[in-house]
Amino acid sequence: MLKFTSMYSLLHRYKSITIAIITVATGGFFLWLFFTGGVQDITSPSKRCVAEVGSGCITLKDYRRELMRFSNLLQNPQMEGLVKEQVLSNLVAQELLYQKAKSLSLLASEREVVEVIKSDPTFQEGGLFTASRYKEVLSRSGMTPEEYEEYLRKAISVRKLISLLTNGVYLTEEEFEANVLAESTLLSGSLYIITPSDMKDRYSPTERELLEYYQKNKEAFKRQESKLIRVWREKDKERALAIYRELKEGKEPQGFQELRLPDESQKLEESLKGEAQKLTLQDRLVITKQADGYAVIYLREVLPAGYEEFDKVKEKVKERFMEEKANSLALKKGEELAKALKEGKKPEAKALNFSDTPAMQLSAVINVDQKDLIRMLLSKEKVFGPYSLRQGYGVILLDKRASKEIKGEEKKEILRDVLSLKTQTVLTQYIEHLKKNTKIRLNKEMLGGG
Repeated sequence: MLKFTSMYSLLHRYKSITIAIITVATGGFFLWLFFTGGVQDITSPSKRCVAEVGSGCITLKDYRRELMRFSNLLQNPQMEGLVKEQVLSNLVAQELLYQKAKSLSLLASEREVVEVIKSDPTFQEGGLFTASRYKEVLSRSGMTPEEYEEYLRKAISVRKLISLLTNGVYLTEEEFEANVLAESTLLSGSLYIITPSDMKDRYSPTERELLEYYQKNKEAFKRQESKLIRVWREKDKERALAIYRELKEGKEPQGFQELRLPDESQKLEESLKGEAQKLTLQDRLVITKQADGYAVIYLREVLPAGYEEFDKVKEKVKERFMEEKANSLALKKGEELAKALKEGKKPEAKALNFSDTPAMQLSAVINVDQKDLIRMLLSKEKVFGPYSLRQGYGVILLDKRASKEIKGEEKKEILRDVLSLKTQTVLTQYIEHLKKNTKIRLNKEMLGGG
């Protein structure tokens, strides 16, 4: 019997993530960032780190530059959080790979950097590189040659490490045959779906259950230190100074905006975040010049880090409890459904019919383990599952197995695809290894406003 000897054959659902890491890490030799708008935001001087990765720093500039690549997705509120999370993950991966490249003496040379710059059409006139054009483009974009060359040096170094890691990846004959079998076997049947949302009305937690859940999962309800600030914005300098003096005298002038940081960081101008961050209970007040006037910032209160009281987060506790409970109930329901199907019963549940679907495509939707995928392909069993889905669980009832002929060109395509997936898996696992052995610290306040 054929066996899958690695996990990459089931990684279709992770493909977009691993591709994103490779693309960002190796495809940095273009100047899209100079023509996407908002350049002033990208190039504004800021050395504060949105994340510290070992000895390296991912700056706010780095983070914003990468976010701009996905500006169209950021317009979708449902996608915004996912995009920001993935962009940060990619930047962390790049930094980890760059630091490893340095430790292995794989740093890009000056000659390699120069070759990339001179071959870039953006810096050419009449097909030839000119120093004046190079400086002009960078100047218009608010970036110095030193900054851009450092950016290239990192990207080239990461590309060299990736090449070293992935050039030796290959497929054994057994691996190849297993994947051809998965592509050539066509399955028909039904996918029964059970979602946690179907279970939420089936259970009502008691007060005691919620309190016990809170005590067991207290870390989930831990709050970081926060600051309650008040901000006055005035175009007139004398008026701003008057507000400043009143606050010094213990008065409370009106016309302020009150914000709790970092929860409401996105409501505060970037130019004021640094000033607000510096305020302490010993030094509560600052006045600062703005492009269109003046701002006075006053630190009213500091809420220390600690655990939220149960009564204050009771609704959040209930929400998390019900999510986990609904998920466990959905799994139990899936197990009952699978048992009923094996007994020849027709349960009442939502079902999607599929016909002549390659087993590999099915495994991209359902989290089928390797052992069960082999059983689907070669056994006479009909019921499989429950398996986890993006939302809930699925049980498969197979009606028919068929096969199609895989021709020469198709086999070559399968070889390319599976080899690509294996390469991506090697890289992803290597990055995870680096993460486990590197101290990574996120600046949640800056990311909240990112």
